[in-house]
Amino acid sequence: MKIIESKIKDRQFTKLIAKSLKVGYFEFRHYQYDLAGTPQGSIISPILANIYLHQLDQYVDSLKREFDQGTKPRRTLLFRRYENQLCKAKQSGNPRSIREAILAMRSTPYIDFHDPNYRRLTYVRYADD
Repeated sequence: MKIIESKIKDRQFTKLIAKSLKVGYFEFRHYQYDLAGTPQGSIISPILANIYLHQLDQYVDSLKREFDQGTKPRRTLLFRRYENQLCKAKQSGNPRSIREAILAMRSTPYIDFHDPNYRRLTYVRYADD
């Protein structure tokens, strides 16, 4: 509740959240209490998820700033060879060799995924009820 109260300043609303978290449920004519989680379909569950996951977002954002390196990945050696072949083919004016170089370039990865000077961290947050 301390995290919730630090984000939401309205005490009546935080008391309402606390009460809704303490509410139990009926199962086979017996009243049950649940110590963890919110009731399924509760309207406060997305609010609580956003409040708690916001801290995770901030932490991962700081990790991303430390982890990310470089501005642009380098091209693969094979792709650069095909680029040179394409330039030579354009200079010679041979349409068949131009087409072969373009097809070879299309089937070759452009980015060197094992470049030690470039790395990125991607984070996607998803919460579902």
